[in-house]
Amino acid sequence: MLDVIYIAVVIALFALVTLIAKGAERLVPPLRGSAPRDAAGAEKSR
Repeated sequence: MLDVIYIAVVIALFALVTLIAKGAERLVPPLRGSAPRDAAGAEKSR
């Protein structure tokens, strides 16, 4: 019987960690992609 309780508690902990991670992910603003860059060593046009 304790095996079933242990498994249920472990699954509940994983679910709790998942919910916390999803909530924290929503707090962070989405990252913007970097602007396109010139190739290394390319001359800049004036």
